[in-house]
Amino acid sequence: MNDTLDHTLRDLDPAVTPADLDTSTDPKARALLARVVATDSMGTPEPTTSSPRKRTARRLTAIGGGVAVGIAAALLLPGVFGGGSAMAAWTATPHTVSGDRAADAQKKCLDSARDTAKNTTGRELGFRPVVTEGRGPWTLVYVNDDSSHLAEITCLLDKGDLVGSTGSTPGPDAQPLPPVPAGSARAALGSVMSTSEESVRVVTGRVGAGVVGLELATEAKGSVAATVSGGYFAAWWPDAPTTEERENASPRGGVKHVTAILQNGSRHNVSLEELTGRTSAQLNTPATGGSTRG
Repeated sequence: MNDTLDHTLRDLDPAVTPADLDTSTDPKARALLARVVATDSMGTPEPTTSSPRKRTARRLTAIGGGVAVGIAAALLLPGVFGGGSAMAAWTATPHTVSGDRAADAQKKCLDSARDTAKNTTGRELGFRPVVTEGRGPWTLVYVNDDSSHLAEITCLLDKGDLVGSTGSTPGPDAQPLPPVPAGSARAALGSVMSTSEESVRVVTGRVGAGVVGLELATEAKGSVAATVSGGYFAAWWPDAPTTEERENASPRGGVKHVTAILQNGSRHNVSLEELTGRTSAQLNTPATGGSTRG
């Protein structure tokens, strides 16, 4: 087992491992790893020299449409925003990232996603970049395999350095994703990466025919414009630090509703029920999903 995966697993499982247990060869340990990576997230922590701080990574399961997919936030390096002027540099409207900067960010995200998928699932997944956008000095890259079950990773880079990632891979019982109706959108909510000082919320998903833009009404930052490209969308925004208890109490992921902007200039209000495929009762029921803390 390589060092990166070993550190990731130690963050995800705070239990004490016996000193004489070789997790790379023990049959029970390997079987547990196989079950975890078949249904949960793929995260790639990057090395940092910053002082360690408490991290909370939110984990939810998308149940709409019978899709059994593990969704989890991976690691957010301490001080991603740095507060003050750095926080103020984030923008609710994204800007285009192109040329060498886009190519470099996409390569780093693809390399990270492929390595993590290979290390955790033992499979090669055909990731490709579908959304690349900038907000202030940060670049977001969203990659997926464009399959009917959709394995996906979203990376956040600061001045070209990978500082956080979040992703999912379909579980063994996952059903093909249902098509997105024209003029609408589909996404899972609840992906959040948090330290004791700040958090990042990320929403990625699919859009139906005729949708050229999306606006997310968020609790923390008001209206946030998503980037829409090739049938997919992505958006992210900073928020106050959070805890597992707060996230369980509010399974809406900090989103109130979404507005789809259509090709003909009209606008369609997308409710959270429509966006997630969940009922009002499910959206209003406190979640029981866990989090990872480092």
